[in-house]
Amino acid sequence: MERSSPNPSPSGAPDVGVWNARRLFDELVALSPLRVIAITGPSVAETIVDLPAYGIADGYVNAITPTFHWHLALDRLGHVTSREEVHARSGRRVLFLELRERAEAEPFLSVYLHRGKGEEFSEERARRFAALHAALSLGRDLEAAP
Repeated sequence: MERSSPNPSPSGAPDVGVWNARRLFDELVALSPLRVIAITGPSVAETIVDLPAYGIADGYVNAITPTFHWHLALDRLGHVTSREEVHARSGRRVLFLELRERAEAEPFLSVYLHRGKGEEFSEERARRFAALHAALSLGRDLEAAP
């Protein structure tokens, strides 16, 4: 599997550059650990992963961890939106991304920044997400990954 290196920390300014699966997964590697919530019909499955690397091959992003094997079809990953909300049950601030096939489609994955119970986000992770959120909060179509 190809090793991916995260982008340098963002400056905090909205980024109008190209967004594709490679760039998105570079950010996910840097923002790990993550809580990945897969939504399939009436089923919702959650797992917590530390995403050390990923690869792109044969039309898929492949991220293999000891606890989670993630294969995402590139031609169906079309739109991403970042969200910052207060969780209804816990009252805690949550930071996450919603992945969709198209802008108007329901999300098929929600990817939350994970933290332990009672913990806050590190300053570095919060700053990195804020820069990402400035670029993705209104939603963004993803270009085909090279």
